[in-house]
Amino acid sequence: MSKLQGASSLGRRRQKKKEQQEIDQPKAKITTVATKRNVTTGAKPVSIRLSENNQADLNLWLQSLELEMGKKVTAAKLVRGIIHMRDDIDKEALINAINVAN
Repeated sequence: MSKLQGASSLGRRRQKKKEQQEIDQPKAKITTVATKRNVTTGAKPVSIRLSENNQADLNLWLQSLELEMGKKVTAAKLVRGIIHMRDDIDKEALINAINVAN
């Protein structure tokens, strides 16, 4: 008996699966558009309860930051900035400020 020539159905299925896997693999993107890493639209909002005096102080601080930066600064941006620099903040001074504020 001679061997059959050509591809069997099993071989064709394997070849098609291999080709499909090559298509499905993500290709390296060549783009200059940056992707946003910290998307907060799906995150649950965190409310901050402040007295009227504290809220007024926060608003004054935000306005002064806006004047210095030249763009809109929200309370959320301020908190994210503080979180980012948490290693540079004097922890003892922060604890004393928290105790004084309460």
